[in-house]
Amino acid sequence: MPVVRDVTEAEIRAVVATTPANISDLSLPVFVNNELPRPESAAPMIIQTENEVTVQVVTVNEQVVTVSDETGFRLAVAAVDESGEPMKIAADGALIVPRDNWISIVGSGLRPNSTVVAWVFSEPRRLGVVQVAPDGTFRERFRVPEDLPEGDHTTQVNGVDADGQVRSFNLAIEVREPIVALTPSGVVQETATSDPADRSVVASVSTRQQDDSRVAYALIALLLLGGAIFFANGLRLKNRDISNGIIRPAYIRDATGPTPRPRPSTYRRATSTPQRRAAQPRLRTADDTGEIYLG
Repeated sequence: MPVVRDVTEAEIRAVVATTPANISDLSLPVFVNNELPRPESAAPMIIQTENEVTVQVVTVNEQVVTVSDETGFRLAVAAVDESGEPMKIAADGALIVPRDNWISIVGSGLRPNSTVVAWVFSEPRRLGVVQVAPDGTFRERFRVPEDLPEGDHTTQVNGVDADGQVRSFNLAIEVREPIVALTPSGVVQETATSDPADRSVVASVSTRQQDDSRVAYALIALLLLGGAIFFANGLRLKNRDISNGIIRPAYIRDATGPTPRPRPSTYRRATSTPQRRAAQPRLRTADDTGEIYLG
């Protein structure tokens, strides 16, 4: 296997145009039929020199795309942020990669001490090279170039297995421009979107959420204050029995409450019929409840 060497984009295009296929030189992208692979979003493409191997492709937790076969080859690919947190895959199956973030690869089952090479195209660029460990495992993450245009691209990961057979995994990715938005708590978060209209929506929603939160907190404070005032007034009114011709309001009457205590001799008990006096309301006792109300 030749040592991976540096090549220019012009060299790659010339080789693709003049050579039917490349499935041996890892210095170049792997391709067939004079064109670089262009997999569909929901259909990753595997190019291999071992025809009898059955390959399985599985998406895990809508974040990581894995490929494996019965020879022991395993590869997992994900888009991750600076903290290493995987990002959601698009609804159509493409890997969403905000520009200047990373593509992470983890695998096993390749030839020990061999080389794994990662690419991104349509404009062919080598993302990086990683050496396989003596046990056949490998792990690396490659930063997506800042000047990579937004839109649909392909990422390719190439290596050789223990028998020297090429394994090339090609996956559709969607490069987006990261933007900064404010959450309701005021924490800055990065959101990937490629549509300027979406960016304005994110900003307006974040602002509206902050305003709504302030209004909600103010309403809760007012409700608590109103409830406290109502409760305090209710206690004061409930403690006022018939005294000096004042009768407690009907909405806080309590038929099960204690019997009113005796008043001074100048007043009659609350359960008796009071004397008629000029400019005084007439008091009556309800026969069924014993409650007092205005007649």
